[in-house]
Amino acid sequence: MRIFYLSGFILFTALCVIIAVSNKTLITFSLDPMPFTWELPIYLLLFIGIFIGLGIGIIVMIIKSLKYRSQTRKQTKKINALTDEIQNLENEIKNLSLPENS
Repeated sequence: MRIFYLSGFILFTALCVIIAVSNKTLITFSLDPMPFTWELPIYLLLFIGIFIGLGIGIIVMIIKSLKYRSQTRKQTKKINALTDEIQNLENEIKNLSLPENS
């Protein structure tokens, strides 16, 4: 399995290098209402956009997983309480003395 991760990493790195080498042209990046302008290569702007998207996706995924983890924790507590109640009822049934027919 490790070989698959390593080969995937090598392919991803090679793809990033190919993109970086073929897109060296400088472009002007500006945020219009603000007076900020930067001269950046196209590949850098592309990679920054990808990593910002990945970061936002990871944050959303973490928030959703925390929500589901909380729900799972509540349901587990409820299941444990119901299991204990079933066990107590079974013990009560066993402890009942049934009248013997003679």
